[in-house]
Amino acid sequence: MYTVKEIAEIFGVSIPGVYLWVRNSLPNKKERIVGRKKRIVIDPKDVVNFLELTNEEEIKYYSKIVKK
Repeated sequence: MYTVKEIAEIFGVSIPGVYLWVRNSLPNKKERIVGRKKRIVIDPKDVVNFLELTNEEEIKYYSKIVKK
């Protein structure tokens, strides 16, 4: 499990971009560290699956528009 910042670095995107993915249903967990506020942690495998699904949906959406 990696933090939002680490996921952003691994996948070459911005931190706000990762938060956008989270808002768009990227699976994640909240982790509590004693003396600190909760933080979001994400499994990189979930990111790969999320991006594959997102890209498939975008391809289907845009292919429908192009056919019209």
